[in-house]
Amino acid sequence: MNFLSRILVLDIFLCLTTTGAFADTTLIGLNLPDKSVLDGDFADVHPAPWRSAFQSPHWTTRAVKGNGKVGLASGRMMNDGVPVVVIESPVLDHTPLKKLSEGEVLAWQFASNTEYPCDGRVSLALVFEDQERIVAKRVKVPNGPDEPEVYEGFYTVTDEDAALGMPRVRFTLESTHGIKVYIDWVDLKVISDPSATVQLAANAVDSQLELTWNGDAKLPYSIYRSSDARTGFEKIADGIDGNHWGDTSAISGKTWFYAVKRKSSTSNVAQGRTVDTIAPAAPTMVKATDDDWVTKLSWSKIDPDIAYFKVYRSDDGGKNMVCIAPKVTGTQFVDDLPVKGQANTYAVQAVDFSGNESPLSDTAEATTRAVRGASFSDLILPMPIHKQLRSDVWGGDNVLPRDPDNGVEDPFWSYWGGKVIKDPADGKYHILVVHWPENDRKGHWAWPHSTVAHVVSDNPTGPYRVVKDLAYDHQNGSGHNANIIPLNDGRYALYSLIHFVPKIFTSDTMSGPWKLEGEIEINYDNPLVDHKRENRYRNNLTGIQQPDGSVLIATKSGAMMRSNNGLLGPYEVLNRDVNHNTTIPKHLRSNYEDPAFWYDGVQYHLLINANYTRQAVYFRSPNGIDWKYETGFAFTPTCTVYEDGTRTFWDKVERPNVLQDEFGRATHLSLAVIDSPKEDDYGSDIHSSKHLILPLVVYKRMTMLNDAPVSESTHEIRVVIHSEQGFDPAKDLNLPSLRFGASEAVNFGGGSKLIRSAPHDDGLLLVFEGAGNGMTQKNFVCKLIGRDQSGGLIVGYSKTHRDSRDHR
Repeated sequence: MNFLSRILVLDIFLCLTTTGAFADTTLIGLNLPDKSVLDGDFADVHPAPWRSAFQSPHWTTRAVKGNGKVGLASGRMMNDGVPVVVIESPVLDHTPLKKLSEGEVLAWQFASNTEYPCDGRVSLALVFEDQERIVAKRVKVPNGPDEPEVYEGFYTVTDEDAALGMPRVRFTLESTHGIKVYIDWVDLKVISDPSATVQLAANAVDSQLELTWNGDAKLPYSIYRSSDARTGFEKIADGIDGNHWGDTSAISGKTWFYAVKRKSSTSNVAQGRTVDTIAPAAPTMVKATDDDWVTKLSWSKIDPDIAYFKVYRSDDGGKNMVCIAPKVTGTQFVDDLPVKGQANTYAVQAVDFSGNESPLSDTAEATTRAVRGASFSDLILPMPIHKQLRSDVWGGDNVLPRDPDNGVEDPFWSYWGGKVIKDPADGKYHILVVHWPENDRKGHWAWPHSTVAHVVSDNPTGPYRVVKDLAYDHQNGSGHNANIIPLNDGRYALYSLIHFVPKIFTSDTMSGPWKLEGEIEINYDNPLVDHKRENRYRNNLTGIQQPDGSVLIATKSGAMMRSNNGLLGPYEVLNRDVNHNTTIPKHLRSNYEDPAFWYDGVQYHLLINANYTRQAVYFRSPNGIDWKYETGFAFTPTCTVYEDGTRTFWDKVERPNVLQDEFGRATHLSLAVIDSPKEDDYGSDIHSSKHLILPLVVYKRMTMLNDAPVSESTHEIRVVIHSEQGFDPAKDLNLPSLRFGASEAVNFGGGSKLIRSAPHDDGLLLVFEGAGNGMTQKNFVCKLIGRDQSGGLIVGYSKTHRDSRDHR
């Protein structure tokens, strides 16, 4: 039972006077239908992010013991885990009531809980000048994920109180283990006649909600309703005589909140819900609109009793519809990852508030202008199933069934990121992966105390087994954002953020032992440095060592920095973060973080994730500094599909990394995934995180034979596509499908067409006409897109001419 439903059964203090002689006076909080008085709902500052601790204009905060950001967070007052804090209102003389009298009754009420399990306690006092009247003393509040508890009571004003004037309200919050204690809201009211309280109840009767109350049946009442327990109340009936009333207009399946009111006096808030079994009508006017690399859908909602919609897609003419979006709350949806270059068929299903599902709508069809292979996301292949998909594992329905043998997963540990390395020393696949106990009291937010484990597999996608719980001994194995930098001499460097300090280790093999080299040094005396976010140059780093021994690192938000003096630096910042990149469309500018950075002998690559929109983008570069955005998205939470077509819908996918082959090409994408919002992942619950690994279409190796750089005036383009294990270009290529040239042309079906082909010692010589290649001075590589004989994707890049220098 949550705190809203408790309102129905507790001895609620809110009253309704039946004489009409006096009016209740709200000093703080609920004052329906008007705005909460003195920010009693802690909502006057909006938005107040969950860890920003903004300050309310009506409340003061101070730490009594310990330090932290005490203030507002996501519509609640919180202590930021500080052991003891005080939160205090101003003197409550803001209403026409300027003085209290002996014997008057103050009714108080507040709701509170903690973020995670701890000994969280709350005291509430009424303070008359310097005299503190404690009305709730160190009450033990519920631990998250339990809902906030409602605490209430009455205080009778004494003669001494009345002489001291109007009071203040003072909360004292106490917590342990650095865990937040929340006050969700607070109400304080002067009761005109405590003996005349009216209790309101709401009960489902047939298809309506029946309201009953115990006030004077001869007096007229107004009925208020809202879909929220604290705000948004609207008058739905007026002048009601008697003690009951039936609401026949409430949408079934939704929880509704009610109060009855006479003049300025208000009853308690009661809640109720009816349920039906009638399926809604299918959505109408479904429309699919072509775009460059996404499909935009819209439809009409013909029934107000709709909780959300499901979107289905088929890429075979509508024969096999698959749900690609299980919960869309509006009447528009953007398919970020349609199958490019062919028709996608869509249908929409409505789900009402009682859980009834409509038939599928009529279908709509659209084809993106970009072709398959235009975006990095087109490279992501279905995941193999190692044994079977299972539902008897942790996780919400959105990620079940799934393969627990893919990547790194354990019911007792939460995993979060690492780079897969195939070590020639043993031929196995290794990850130094971040983890923390799943049963930690802080759930996902135990990550600042994570450690780095060493896991090994015989196959790139898993299953991985733990060979060392702690990959190194330093600081008891503590570390986060662990990443590997392969070194030119065959050794490995490990970056690990240890208690928010960036450190480097080295080892001859991935199996260790790992030697601590020291802390990374960064030169912040640089006009390119964002001094407000200097932590981004220390956190979430990924890098490579150049042939000259210098180390090039992509920082958390994509700014690049280089050291010419070894692994520890000092590092010089070379550019701004990717949000300042002029090649990325303005509508995709976001709070980017978590880069993956690599070089494959042809060009540099960067994946980086948008934290808010959850859409990762892909950049390419000739030098690892000047980045060019590539069409479309790199990955989203909807990109995880198994070979049998089963889809999972992770809440967030972060910490991208790639496994590289001996040529530097990306063969697999690894992601840290979580099945719920991070704040909903508690210790010992059904939610957790894991390290997921997805196979990729691997770029084909190509060698340019033209001596001069390819340009729009080039008459003929000669390029060799290399043979390799499992790929014979002479037999496997669908030659008429091949297009070659600038990515801007090839990504949209343009580019040069194949004239002829011929055997070559390294594979197959491809000769393209020069016309239509689209190459300009902005293009530092040429791109190939096509298909193999079975319809599989062929993608590759080459230098622009034979003598192109290696930009590393």
